Amino acid sequence: MAKPEEQIFKKAYTDFDERLDRELEEEKEARRRELLLQAPDYKLMNFLAENGSEEETPELARRLKDAGIYYLRSQDDSETEKFTGVFRKSLLRHPGLREDMLKSAGLVGCFAFKQDLPKLGKSCGEMILEDLRLLGNDSPEVSSEGFLYLKNVADTAARSRSSGEFRDLIQALQAYWNGNPLPVTPGLLALLADILFVAADRRQNDVLIAVCRLSRAVLLHPSVDRAMRLRFVTEWAGTAAQIAQRGWEPECRVLLGDLCRFLSSARDMLLAKKVLADISVQMQMQTKWDGFASAFRLYYPCQMFALGALRWALRRYRKISAATDATEDLGIQNPAEEPADLQAAAERADAPEGEDPVSRRNAADATWMMAQMEKRLELLSDQESAQDMISFLLRNVRDTAAACARLEMKDEWEIYGTWQQEWLAACARTEKRRNQVRLFMQLAAEYWHSTQPARSNKQWENMAEIVTPSLLKAAHRDLLEKIT
Repeated sequence: MAKPEEQIFKKAYTDFDERLDRELEEEKEARRRELLLQAPDYKLMNFLAENGSEEETPELARRLKDAGIYYLRSQDDSETEKFTGVFRKSLLRHPGLREDMLKSAGLVGCFAFKQDLPKLGKSCGEMILEDLRLLGNDSPEVSSEGFLYLKNVADTAARSRSSGEFRDLIQALQAYWNGNPLPVTPGLLALLADILFVAADRRQNDVLIAVCRLSRAVLLHPSVDRAMRLRFVTEWAGTAAQIAQRGWEPECRVLLGDLCRFLSSARDMLLAKKVLADISVQMQMQTKWDGFASAFRLYYPCQMFALGALRWALRRYRKISAATDATEDLGIQNPAEEPADLQAAAERADAPEGEDPVSRRNAADATWMMAQMEKRLELLSDQESAQDMISFLLRNVRDTAAACARLEMKDEWEIYGTWQQEWLAACARTEKRRNQVRLFMQLAAEYWHSTQPARSNKQWENMAEIVTPSLLKAAHRDLLEKIT
């Protein structure tokens, strides 16, 4: 038996309530019948898609759009295959419809994910890619709009927690790129930059890995110029900074690791310098929020890239220095002292008919000496580039350490000490790598000591753990003298 206080607030089910419920059910049934009358006529649409003339194209486009809206209203995801089959036939046989069908697929795809119709939403995303493949490079503006529609569909899939469909769309995008390595457009780069953030934001690391790999492949395409690469990697690094602020180390490792792999493949020193300078600022911000040790761990892939870049630049510098010394020893001033193979090649140089052997010999000497001078100038230019890269890397470490020390209200030697401790701990299993890290830190410390003696002299006695035992050779010290 109900309590008295419950009986007071309990509503009695009256005849009026019964009549109201009955009328509501009748209204729902009437709407169902009305909706069924609007069901797409597949036979007619198939006929129009296969045999329709240009005059009937607008009618086909209208029916396709109405079919998509019908599924959204009916909440029926079971007949998606019929709808997509007619859609694909229309794409193949009616080129004039492709622009309008991009818009329809983008609209229907977004609403499908919002109304929990993931199968229909994924199919719409795949049809957008099919449409883009058929369009090719004929309509760049339409293609850019198509990538925008695909971005909206993929974003809606991720944010509506349709993780499986989001993953399938990224795989479809990968297949689209593998089958159609067309010139890269700003629309495709904007799509990739957006998906990078969305995948990291939703913490879908498998999708994030796939998008990072695809981004690297797209950026290395010959049609991408330096300005496009610079804009994209700046956004890429910015995404990593946002994820680092949340303290998500696995996602940071994926984002920054693939970014550094791209920089290694691109071999563009100006681009690498720009990214490393941005990373330095981001490490300073992370240091202010959570300390330098946390910043180092989150940006560890960039430390390894800097180490690899320094080792590459040192090898390049030594190799070019050795080649330059060898070129100087060839005796360009006295062709009689040139090596036998070069002398024989010079004697076989072409000369006008009728020229005496002496004139031919002089012409060959001049040609050979000019080639040697050009080769030496190229070597000197490469040597300056390698030296400039070494100087930048060491200066970047010095400036980062100084800024982080100010933010943590510490001395620079404490930052250098934490830097080396964290780095050695991260590669504790590889003694060769630990020695490389020690050499890197000793070069950075000596560069700091040489360029800022007023501050470093006061703290140098605290740097014993870093600078001893010394791994620097005479060649390293000569190089430090040149760059400081």
